[in-house]
Amino acid sequence: MDTQARNTSPDRSTLRTEAIGLSSGEVVERVDELLEVAYRSASLGNVDDPVAEAIYILLSVQTREAVYKRVFQELRTRYPTWHEVLDADRAELEEVVRSAGFQERRAEGIQKFLGKVLEDNARRGKPGVISLDYLREMPDEEVLAELESLPGLGPKTARCIMTYSLGRDVFAVDTHVSRIFHRLGLVPREKGKVDHSLYEKVVPAAMGQRLHVNLIHHGRAICRTQKPACGSCPLISFCAVGQGELRSDARPVAVELFAGAGGLALGFQEAGFRVAVAVEMERNAAQTHRANHPGTVVLERDVNKITADHVRAVAPWVGEVAAVIGGPPCQGYSIAGKRDPDDAKNVLFKQQVRLASELEARFVVIENVPGMRNIKGIRFHEAVEQELREHGYNPDHRVVKASNYGVPQLRWRLIFTAQLLHKSSGDEPRMPPGDYCGDRRDQCQCGRDWVPTVLEVLGRPGLPELDSGEVAEYRLLEEGVVLLNGSTMKHGRKVIDKIAGIEPGKGPISYRRLHLDLARTIVAGHRALPVHPTLHRTISVREAARIQGFRDDYVFCGSRGKQPLQVANAVPPALGEAAARELIRVIEKRPGSSLLEAEHDPCGPPATLQLLLPPREEQEEGGASRAAG
Repeated sequence: MDTQARNTSPDRSTLRTEAIGLSSGEVVERVDELLEVAYRSASLGNVDDPVAEAIYILLSVQTREAVYKRVFQELRTRYPTWHEVLDADRAELEEVVRSAGFQERRAEGIQKFLGKVLEDNARRGKPGVISLDYLREMPDEEVLAELESLPGLGPKTARCIMTYSLGRDVFAVDTHVSRIFHRLGLVPREKGKVDHSLYEKVVPAAMGQRLHVNLIHHGRAICRTQKPACGSCPLISFCAVGQGELRSDARPVAVELFAGAGGLALGFQEAGFRVAVAVEMERNAAQTHRANHPGTVVLERDVNKITADHVRAVAPWVGEVAAVIGGPPCQGYSIAGKRDPDDAKNVLFKQQVRLASELEARFVVIENVPGMRNIKGIRFHEAVEQELREHGYNPDHRVVKASNYGVPQLRWRLIFTAQLLHKSSGDEPRMPPGDYCGDRRDQCQCGRDWVPTVLEVLGRPGLPELDSGEVAEYRLLEEGVVLLNGSTMKHGRKVIDKIAGIEPGKGPISYRRLHLDLARTIVAGHRALPVHPTLHRTISVREAARIQGFRDDYVFCGSRGKQPLQVANAVPPALGEAAARELIRVIEKRPGSSLLEAEHDPCGPPATLQLLLPPREEQEEGGASRAAG
């Protein structure tokens, strides 16, 4: 590249800004949601009484949490009233707070503070009273000024008291908050004291308390001053500092497009890949991906606008990219969808191949519905393979059924695998046959374990039977087990009576009851999921996620109405894991199943199915779940 061209090329900061494509306000909104998912506003021990809160904070300065909590309780036990603390012998008070450190300064500061509060109450006509309850009737500006006039209380402490004890919508900035906001680039680094006005410009007032609490938890657990755990951070998508801190390791690297809620990425990670960057333009799915894949940079962008330079700008540690993976939108291909050959989304696979070529990725994996092989006479799978060949890849495609991989669904999928010719060792990856008998046929002689049934999957521990209309987005069960996304839809009596008369595997698509053994493709129409196989309600998001093969700790973000489609759209992780293990087999030059064996899997699709669509009755809903891509 000549000097002039190099000088006009965007720098990493510009490319990174383009790749993220979010305003400061949008980033703060997403940070708040992700931290709430991670920490649930867990109590920091703050108290409702403003005087007690002030003392609590004065004890917390430069002291470990466990210590200042203990000292505060010891102080209240030794001196039941604030008058007793004020009148206490200074040496005795110093001994009580000694374990918090700086005992002389703390004891003096506490008594000065209490003395001033007593004095202010006397001036207000309430002699002998040590209370700050008079602040409750004042406007925010006066409350802030009044608190900052008290000994030992600065802007941060004053705002904490306003937030925790007076219920005011303000945002307190401590060292954890400022450190995280600086690293995220949300506010410039101040010279000297914290300028709260900079933070108030980007943090909505109503968000202040929750965000403050969760930022403190995050600063203690992950975003530490020294040795921050950036590889475990759900905020890495927005953090230039964290992105620069990550380092490569022995795992092969994947980049994911059309990432959805991260089912394909989960499978690849389980197999041993490291997913460096994922691209998903739907906000809620992107948040789910971030929450469950800390350390992966998730770009909430249109894949048409993402280049290899953008990928490397947000993941500068990435050297060689082993695979570009993804499941492009399929509504134009789906038997249950429009099957429109002119749908512009039908050719989004070209963007995946383009980016793979730009990154010189060794492998490409594309997941879709079998219906793309023939849409009103147009064979889109041939177009996919032609595009791969034109970019130097040797493609292969397989029709597979999710039940052969341990997923209790008759969910047919078309999997493309391709290897860059000039990086090939001669061993080409092909989607392997699964480890399970996918049909549970009594006459099957394949010798494999039967795929678990829907009832078996739903009956595993950690998933209680809930009635219609129960709220269980975050419910603590026995033995510390947490139920996530377990809320059930509330049905009226007429709907419940209608559902009660539907047999397993029967019913209209809006109230289709799941089979007891294998479900058809999980779909989410009108924000609702299928009917439970035995209970008279639709299944919960958690139940649907189990049927898809997600772990119970995999949390889905967004409102309850936005969660079902994320689950239904997801690639079952087991399919992703099988594809990823095949790529690793090729990388490690280990022998694998022959092409002949893969095509003649006795309990998978017959060889003729490589040229035909799966039976319509088994995929009449197949692909509807992927209508949003």
